[in-house]
Amino acid sequence: MNVQIVYFSGTGCTEHVAKTFSKEFQARGHTTLCRSITKTESPDESTDLLVLCFAVHASNAPEPVMRWVKNLEKADERPVVIISISGGGEVTPNLACRVPLKRAFKRKNYRLLYEKMLVMPSNWIVGTKRVLSSKLLQVLPYKVSYVVNDVLNGKSSFTHPLLGNRFLTFIGSLEHAGARSFGKKILVDKSCTLCGLCVKRCPVSNISLHGDRPVFGKNCTLCLNCIYSCPQGALHPGTMKFVVIKKGFSFPEILALPSDNLPIDLDKEAKGFAWVGVKRYLSKTSDMLEPAFQGPLD
Repeated sequence: MNVQIVYFSGTGCTEHVAKTFSKEFQARGHTTLCRSITKTESPDESTDLLVLCFAVHASNAPEPVMRWVKNLEKADERPVVIISISGGGEVTPNLACRVPLKRAFKRKNYRLLYEKMLVMPSNWIVGTKRVLSSKLLQVLPYKVSYVVNDVLNGKSSFTHPLLGNRFLTFIGSLEHAGARSFGKKILVDKSCTLCGLCVKRCPVSNISLHGDRPVFGKNCTLCLNCIYSCPQGALHPGTMKFVVIKKGFSFPEILALPSDNLPIDLDKEAKGFAWVGVKRYLSKTSDMLEPAFQGPLD
């Protein structure tokens, strides 16, 4: 089977999930193509299965993801798997985050086969503890293996969020406009060296260098990668400052965290309402399966 895995990733978490899916499908004897949606227009004719991975933005898929699906050519009941990734898990207000995408795919004659939320370290408002971040990376291959196994065995998985959560997703869609405003108001201080790293790492090519400073366009998706990855710490939010984790966020540093198979005290480490979804996700083992793929990702 030819599997195309497309993703939209800002700080790297979703890309890591997509590559984990790619390796697991490959280990089970299938051909995969794993690419960012910014580098591919649509699945080619040989694609038997489409897997879409996206980070949840304000209870929704990011605007580039919605636009990519809406621009697809109509398919002939091609199966699609939708994987959402968040720092909070499958809880309100994220329960309906895949609904607009499901509708968009249906209009393009795709057949929804499977949907699931996976959890990765948070890069939004409140950072995830190191011990929880390490554990989330440790269980990811097992969660992915379970999904792949279900898909290959013809098992489906759907959710049916209630009206209240659908309303929250509708309200959250206003974030698309707010993200564009956020980008235009990013501040650059004097420590900027014009290294161009922000330009290189922007997933929507929204940043360019002009004169003595980076210039931000109108296509920001609020992924925060430019702010977190600036080696000089020269970029700062001009608005909505609360969304940026004060200690920063570095996925390469998270990947380098030591891991072990020792259990952790989730009542202690995932204490509080904000971490209910993470606690539930890590506690649940019935959706985990020994991965066929072994070893580090490229």
